[in-house]
Amino acid sequence: MEIMASISIASVSIPNWQRDSDVQLRVYPLASFEAADGAIVAQGNPSQDQTVAGNFYTAAACTLSGTTLTIGALTLESTTDSLDNPAATYGAFFYTAEGEQICPFGKFSNFVLPAAPTSTTWAAIELAQAGTL
Repeated sequence: MEIMASISIASVSIPNWQRDSDVQLRVYPLASFEAADGAIVAQGNPSQDQTVAGNFYTAAACTLSGTTLTIGALTLESTTDSLDNPAATYGAFFYTAEGEQICPFGKFSNFVLPAAPTSTTWAAIELAQAGTL
């Protein structure tokens, strides 16, 4: 039986978006770790640096309709069952398409990603943070 470490996060809509319209969500591993399935997840650097060369993150497309921003679904490796660094965290930040950081995504500037369930939502991830950080 293969150990699964990939977690699918459902798309979500944010009402009353007041920022840039050319936006994407970038999720950075804030520390390197080996996922339960053996995949190596390299640390990224959420910064104002406009270049993406040599930086590691997972991007989710965002669309703006009126003042509602919809963040697309994405898949990340779980952190809590890491083979070498179960304290590893991610950070989620909004960026312009040109690579300028806009702001952190709510309470997700530093979060762990549990191994279960394998399909989740941002709201469930927020609930899972209680007592873990």
